[in-house]
Amino acid sequence: MWSSIRAAHLVAAHLVLARRSARAILASAIAACALMMAAPSHAAVQYVRICSLYGADFFYIPGTDTCANANQIAGNQFAIARLNTLSSTGTAMAASLVAPWLPTGTNYAISNHWANFNGQNGVGVSGLMRISGNLVFSAGFAAGLDNGSLTSLTNRTQTQFGTSVQSQSWSQLRGLSRAGFMYAW
Repeated sequence: MWSSIRAAHLVAAHLVLARRSARAILASAIAACALMMAAPSHAAVQYVRICSLYGADFFYIPGTDTCANANQIAGNQFAIARLNTLSSTGTAMAASLVAPWLPTGTNYAISNHWANFNGQNGVGVSGLMRISGNLVFSAGFAAGLDNGSLTSLTNRTQTQFGTSVQSQSWSQLRGLSRAGFMYAW
């Protein structure tokens, strides 16, 4: 008999706890609804404002009054990347043109060097030739391969197969030369 009283007591305790939990859940839901109704409503955010000042395809940069064109931005990105590799190639070629020196009693000297700068390579050949006692002719030539690629995420095109991201690659052979005379005494 005592076991059935204990079982009934346990069932009653669980029911009381379940009612309290249900009340707590209901009270928190009502509080959340009240907070949502009391919150001020904000105006809809306009993420892309069209700029018709210069024609089609222009938009305002978000948070500013600056009018821009997405194609112009992508073109500028490519131009900057291209000029960056051009300058790196030129630096590598200039570094590869190391002038040789003429040891005492010699009339000719040739120097060959390779240089790398910022991922671009240059190869140079320089030479010296003694024309007469103290008069020396020097010349050199360097070659570099200007290559690079850039992928732009600002100008995407939606196709039936997915999103196409514009990409551009370039490769161009560059040359650099020098010539001069040196007179020593």
